[in-house]
Amino acid sequence: MPRNKSESSTQLELYKKVIEKQRIHREMHLITDQIVLLQKRLDSLGNQMHETEKIINQLRQSDLSYTHSTSPSKILSSSKNYQTFEIEYYS
Repeated sequence: MPRNKSESSTQLELYKKVIEKQRIHREMHLITDQIVLLQKRLDSLGNQMHETEKIINQLRQSDLSYTHSTSPSKILSSSKNYQTFEIEYYS
C-alpha cells in the first residue's frame, strides 16, 4: 500500500529533482568544454597536416629537379673483375 503524500515527502522529491538538474547542467558544461578542446585540437591537426602536405610537395618538386639535373647512374668504383653502380629509382 503506497504511502500518503506529505509535504515533507513532496519537498524531498523536489530537492532530488533540483539536485539532478544541477548535476545534469554540470555534466553539460563539462561536455561543452570537452567539445571546444577537441575542436581546437582538430583545427590544430588540420593546420599541421596542411603544412606537412606543403612540405611534401616542396620536397617532391626539389627531388624532381634534382633527378633531371643529375645522371641516373654513376660508376662508384671499379676493379679488374667488377664495377659497381648506384641506381636511383623515383616514382
